[in-house]
Amino acid sequence: YFFITAAVSYAFPNLLMFSAIPHLGAGYTGIMFTLSPVVTLVFSILLGVRRPNLLGVVGIAVGFVGAVMVAVTRGEAGQPAEFFWVAVGLLIPVSLAAGNIYRTVDWPEETGPIELAVGSHLASATLLLAGILALLGKSAFVPLSGVPLVVAGQVASASAMFAFFFRLQAVGGPVYLSQIGYVAAAVGLFAGTIFLGEHYQLLTWMGAMIITAGVFITTRAQSQTSARLQGQAA
Repeated sequence: YFFITAAVSYAFPNLLMFSAIPHLGAGYTGIMFTLSPVVTLVFSILLGVRRPNLLGVVGIAVGFVGAVMVAVTRGEAGQPAEFFWVAVGLLIPVSLAAGNIYRTVDWPEETGPIELAVGSHLASATLLLAGILALLGKSAFVPLSGVPLVVAGQVASASAMFAFFFRLQAVGGPVYLSQIGYVAAAVGLFAGTIFLGEHYQLLTWMGAMIITAGVFITTRAQSQTSARLQGQAA
């Protein structure tokens, strides 16, 4: 379970992400994560795995409209992205969606989110380490010694992300969890602009605002579903 989850949900998407960023930009690559809810919804409907209510579907659709608005800009302003790297980026949401469904379907019985987060994190690190050593060798780690604070921050943030990730999965299911892609997209745009000097068109920012609206709608739908389930249990 740990290694399948690590490969599909983390190692492969991270490999795609870091390969695409130099060609698409950090912000635009982050936008690819916004397609994860749509793909996850399709997989969920086809497989009958914890489907959202109508309002939830509306929220995902609104977010998708925003994602399309961003996608038509195809990269940073004045720097159109190559279609090959756009295609590589599109594999990110497919892999994430497959992982979202798998973790729900094959969730080990009597196991909490923290245990699964630790095991999956270690498995993911093992896979990525093996891949780096095989493709680039030990020399790939030399630059890390020059940025110890960045490395420590990345380790800490990744560890926290795994813990929250599995908790959200347990509470909301695969489709609700996939909304985290919208948050990643927004953070990617702002981080790329503020810290990396990237520039995006007005349409990109309009799409980001629509994406945010979609997240709020879906969150509202999840709250309604949770309230209904609590009422039935009472």
